[in-house]
Amino acid sequence: MDDRELIIAARDGNLDAFSQLVQRYQGNVRACLAVRLDSRHETEDLAQEAFIVAYRKLNEFDDEKAFGPWIRSIAF
Repeated sequence: MDDRELIIAARDGNLDAFSQLVQRYQGNVRACLAVRLDSRHETEDLAQEAFIVAYRKLNEFDDEKAFGPWIRSIAF
């Protein structure tokens, strides 16, 4: 599935679809945070929090746009 399909499925309550988005983008989000933070634990906590916020706000996401920049902006 592409990102748009996963987002639509996640909006419909499919947690596996959102889990796939997390797997797809967690490394990138963590890397972006790691260059800005000194603590590995803080990096992990903030990355996790970013995905929680993204899940809660998934209905606000414009699925015509790329998911990667959106999740990174939440993390920052």
